[in-house]
Amino acid sequence: MQGTTRRSLLAGVGISLAAAGCLSDAEETGEATTRTSTQVSLRTETTETSTPENPITVTEEPANREATAHASKVPDADHAITLRSEVGETRVRVRVVREETGEVVFETTETTPVGGDLYNLREADPEGIETFRICAELVGSGGTATESDATEPDSGEDTRRRDCATIRTSACYADAHVTVEEDGSVSIVYAIC
Repeated sequence: MQGTTRRSLLAGVGISLAAAGCLSDAEETGEATTRTSTQVSLRTETTETSTPENPITVTEEPANREATAHASKVPDADHAITLRSEVGETRVRVRVVREETGEVVFETTETTPVGGDLYNLREADPEGIETFRICAELVGSGGTATESDATEPDSGEDTRRRDCATIRTSACYADAHVTVEEDGSVSIVYAIC
């Protein structure tokens, strides 16, 4: 007996492909098969198209732009502001200002690590979708800005020791995370659709 023959090898591959669902009636008739799936995040839509001439073509494109546009118009004030440090204990001042009125809705000076949420924008009781500016700044032990990088609280100027971000109370925005980075700088990061 000769071991593995070409015929037995092809039969084994054919059975494997059929069991995996790779063969179908569409290939025999020359019709294209299409499978579409939408990611949970509604960010991309993947379309796989298979024809006898072109075995598989994969296309990814933005999915449902209408859903994203809709999310930006849906009020959602549940946006936490968190604080953490990658360098150990540091003092950070965090200020949240309602853009429309200039009202300071939250201000605190904390020594990191804090753990948990500092503030949630729903506590500002926004009416519909409002814009808030979040600023974080490293401060000295007495609660004052460090000498070399002092800025006015609302100057809008960002330095390595200060960062600001503007978020809206819509379903498109996520929580804001204030981080003291390993290099000693401050950053505010948030997600948006």
